[in-house]
Amino acid sequence: MKFYNREKEVKYLKTYCQLEPNSILFVYGPKSSGKSTVMRKVIKELENSDIIFFYYNLREHATPTKEEFLSIFFEKGDKKYIKNNLIIDIKVCKFGVEEEWDINNIKLNDVFRKIKEDINTVIKDGKKPVLIIDELQKLKNIYFNGNNKEGKSLLNELFNLFVHLTKVRHLCHVICLTSDTLFIEEIYQSSTLENASKYYLIDWLSKEDIKKILKEEGFSKDEIDYCINYLSLPYEISDLIENKKLGLSVEETIRQWINLESDRLKYIIDTSNVEEEKIYNILNKFRDKITLDYKKEINKEEIKYIKFLINNEILFYDVVNGIIKPTSIKKWYAIRELI
Repeated sequence: MKFYNREKEVKYLKTYCQLEPNSILFVYGPKSSGKSTVMRKVIKELENSDIIFFYYNLREHATPTKEEFLSIFFEKGDKKYIKNNLIIDIKVCKFGVEEEWDINNIKLNDVFRKIKEDINTVIKDGKKPVLIIDELQKLKNIYFNGNNKEGKSLLNELFNLFVHLTKVRHLCHVICLTSDTLFIEEIYQSSTLENASKYYLIDWLSKEDIKKILKEEGFSKDEIDYCINYLSLPYEISDLIENKKLGLSVEETIRQWINLESDRLKYIIDTSNVEEEKIYNILNKFRDKITLDYKKEINKEEIKYIKFLINNEILFYDVVNGIIKPTSIKKWYAIRELI
């Protein structure tokens, strides 16, 4: 997909990667807002610098087991950091381990020791390590040395390691990408990460940027005027362009979007075990507005139903700014049509 108008976000992340490590950075935003695309752009533009990127995109894998986590993060070889051949379009690395490394008998301390060894090797080589994990929350059900009652949570222990690498030792940047806003809420409220983490929102495209893109792509003024209030995400623009080439008008494309989103929303509600009336009461709050103030407009009894809608990617919760809204503008129109 073509890269669309994220200069501000790219500049922020490029600058961040070149500063001294001092915190974990959580890059968050609605699903499909372009977080991974922006991060890949940053890596591509810095690939000839003195930075070594360790980049893991967990969205490309099913929810991993402990063994799969080890195979994703580590590569056997004679070097401390090895090209990540799973990522073919950008120059990134994996942590290197010895040939005799037995993943069936590895303890969590061994894992962290290898990560620290490889990071220190990068530094000794006169380079700057940056560790990026896309959809980090997919690791939260992995435990070492036992099950979830007796073992150590990989994710909890990783956060302790990340704080050590960034806030304590200033050795390595750690950047985590996620669209899971309830996960971000857990992180935001975590005492472990207090004063050790930063948050950067990659949100909807602005109307001005969308107008500029559509004009460059050959859309007429009437077409732009019609669709501008329905667009918010980069992939929607790509879909609109492709459908126009296939002979569909912007009106037909947008009507398809809203019908599909509305049908999906109704199906989710009809097949769930939550109280339907309570869900519709939440959705009704969006009848005349697209955002809600979490502190002022949501009461304690409604949180359960808000979380249900967030988990099903109907709503997006910007925990840092205290805002709840649909995951996209077209989703907002689907909500309004349904209610």
